[in-house]
Amino acid sequence: MNAVRRILLVFYSVLLLAAAGGLIALTWNQDRKLDLEVADFNLQAFVDASDGAKWAVTGILAGIALFGFLTLLAAILRSSKASSRGTLRMKQADGGTVVVTANAIETLLRDELERLPEVRRVSPTVRVASGAVDTVLDATIEPSASIAHATRVLGDGVATVLKDQVGVTSVRRPTIRISYDELAARPAGTVPGPRREPEAPPMYPATVAGPAHPELPGDEEPAAHD
Repeated sequence: MNAVRRILLVFYSVLLLAAAGGLIALTWNQDRKLDLEVADFNLQAFVDASDGAKWAVTGILAGIALFGFLTLLAAILRSSKASSRGTLRMKQADGGTVVVTANAIETLLRDELERLPEVRRVSPTVRVASGAVDTVLDATIEPSASIAHATRVLGDGVATVLKDQVGVTSVRRPTIRISYDELAARPAGTVPGPRREPEAPPMYPATVAGPAHPELPGDEEPAAHD
């Protein structure tokens, strides 16, 4: 939604809320009437109804006011999902117009940036507004890569893709969030396991019983002779 449509929707929503609120106030104040006079134009209005009719009219006007409030929120608030969707229109030299969606730019950036040796995975988010492209990258880099070098390579890659392949003339520096793959960065055999408490030493020294001393042949008594 461009700025002109957004402003018109805000004006329409505020006007609808004011009208619904004014009619509700007029419904419940029978001792007062609307008296509007502009030059030769004179408007007078009042409400004369039973309580049941008042409640019915109030419910209808409340529904209209709720609709106006929702349209006002839709005009003011911009969710991140909606803002990441848009179309880029580019004029060609022959007078034609090329329309590129944000989804197509995201796919192109992902395919090109994941070919870099420093990058394992990258998830781009593109916002197109007023002919300019804003890019947010969530990148997982190699454990051996430098963060400064990876950031510079990703920024240059975004500028190259948008200028050379898409044809964007207004390219802003991307916002890059870097993360490491911790399991891949940890050396082999260093995966943390369950911690084991050291065993306490025994309070008393253990007594080790060895084998009985064997009898030597010299210890035998000589046999008696007649």
